[in-house]
Amino acid sequence: MEQLRRLAADAPAQLTDGVGRLVREASPERLEQIMRSPARWALLEGIFWQMPKRLDHEQARGVETAVLWTITGRPDGGADSWMLSVVGGSARTQRVGASTPDANLTITMDGVELLRLVSGNLDPMTAYLQGRIKLEGDIMVAAKLSQIFRMPGGSGDGPSTANGGGELNEPH
Repeated sequence: MEQLRRLAADAPAQLTDGVGRLVREASPERLEQIMRSPARWALLEGIFWQMPKRLDHEQARGVETAVLWTITGRPDGGADSWMLSVVGGSARTQRVGASTPDANLTITMDGVELLRLVSGNLDPMTAYLQGRIKLEGDIMVAAKLSQIFRMPGGSGDGPSTANGGGELNEPH
């Protein structure tokens, strides 16, 4: 698993573009099928393992927050949860269970929506207004996330506003 993680960390931006294209071109039914299969676990692990690597350390200096991500749509009707902690210009994620620490913000969304978000195929503001992303707690933290993480369409020099901001992805 560690070797796979190292390979993923070294993957070129073309891989990210390819994943974005695959998500964009896949039917909603196919994405749903993938997120209800055993591949769900690997996809979620990869997304949340990569998330801290997308942090713009300069922009995150002085930010101190905890965000609970609750990803619904498991085949058993349950949800998977990860805590994103940002402190002192760095970030870390960890899978959390039923007894989760306090978060400044809880983001709840379906696994398919998360795939679209991290691949740059979802405008988070539109999804929020349509009820496809639910926020509970300090919603200003959500706005801050779009400022401190590198996003699809960016130049690699910092955050971009591609697709409305808020996406997390491989820097170019």
